[in-house]
Amino acid sequence: MRRAAGFTLLELVVVLAIFAVLSMMAYGGLSAMLTGRAKVAESLERTAALQQGYLRLRNDFQQLRARTARDGYGETQPALIVQPDGSVEFTRSGWRNPLSQPRSALERVAYQFDEGRLLRRSWRVLDRAQESEPVEVAVLDQVDDAEWRFLDAKLEWHDAWPATVAAVGSAPSPPPLAVELTLQVKDLGEVRFLFSAKNGVAPP
Repeated sequence: MRRAAGFTLLELVVVLAIFAVLSMMAYGGLSAMLTGRAKVAESLERTAALQQGYLRLRNDFQQLRARTARDGYGETQPALIVQPDGSVEFTRSGWRNPLSQPRSALERVAYQFDEGRLLRRSWRVLDRAQESEPVEVAVLDQVDDAEWRFLDAKLEWHDAWPATVAAVGSAPSPPPLAVELTLQVKDLGEVRFLFSAKNGVAPP
């Protein structure tokens, strides 16, 4: 009788082992490619969020105006002031009014770092009452810390503003020439923004 042709058990085991190794290599390469693609997409999304936040901040500070405002308790606040809670509050112009509502083109805005987010608050009136509620929008997230600096007319930087206490009856402190914001971002480390506060004119 002729011996039947075919594969032996050992040959089948060797072929299966080779196929398993090749499959693991192919899966590893595919997994690495998909992981890299996901990281690139996440990085692009994060960069876009930072760019949008930068543009939002730049548009506000470039429209800074030397117009004082009253807080909810009737106290006069400078055109730009660092509040005790660390928020930066100021008056800006250029508030669009496409519906022609009976309101000013000036807007009172505040930026505050709170629980890992940089928040933008704005009020519909400059001289507000106690019941005036702000409109709050998150500009950036995943932020560990935020520090502000302000450039005065003598080209000196200050961590608080107004840089000096105005005497009673004197003219209100003018706004700074430039504003610097340093952020500690979780995935990027230190990110520093510099804004001109003179209607788009670059600071010295």
